[in-house]
Amino acid sequence: MPVPLEVSRGTGPSALQEALSENHIVILVDVLRASSTIITALANGASSIIPVPTVSEARRIAATLPNALLAGERAAKPLPGFDYGNSPRNFLSPSIQGRIIILTTSNFTRILGTPPASATILVGAFLNIEDVSRTTQHLYSLSPRPITVIAVGSLNRPAAEDDIAADHITNRLTHPSDPPSYASSEDIARELLVTRHASTLISLGYEEDIQFCSKTNSYSLTPILHRGAFIPYSEGSHTSTL
Repeated sequence: MPVPLEVSRGTGPSALQEALSENHIVILVDVLRASSTIITALANGASSIIPVPTVSEARRIAATLPNALLAGERAAKPLPGFDYGNSPRNFLSPSIQGRIIILTTSNFTRILGTPPASATILVGAFLNIEDVSRTTQHLYSLSPRPITVIAVGSLNRPAAEDDIAADHITNRLTHPSDPPSYASSEDIARELLVTRHASTLISLGYEEDIQFCSKTNSYSLTPILHRGAFIPYSEGSHTSTL
């Protein structure tokens, strides 16, 4: 029988900092697109994703890691001189296999900053909604404590797409034996396509990203932050985060 969990919902940097200060298990949700990009990159063979808040820091770290790839965006646009933007579809390429990816984004990496080494931070999206729920339940069974699902938002404001996904993840955690609250990928895409950030992405030619990020359970993988980088969680590993 699933272990009852203490789960709350938050939005933006203040909720994240509060959850980290109280040693919660945190799930970060930035559906369009950083969470989806991190999940996709790791599922397709990237060795790790180093999240950094600024472009200058990303370039500095890249200079020390010759085999690393630079990825990121500002205002949803790829950055000059970077290998990739923040489209998850970029990371379907076999060229990322075994590579470290240094990622900087307008929202996800900015609000994440440099969390405490003891923090337990997972990445959730529609692409891994069932796996992130199972992984969270497992981590809770190892170290029972509150769980906070954080909708990252956009420039310190709520973002509807993050709220939609975070609410569904919260529902899976609080009602794990019930049928999923989320509908088909097609229905999710229709919800996401009318959000403010989707309009920005469509205007820049990224409508296919929205369709991609709407898919449910494409990957059985949950990223966890370990020593400053996101890696795939595996049972029995990374106990230093617990």
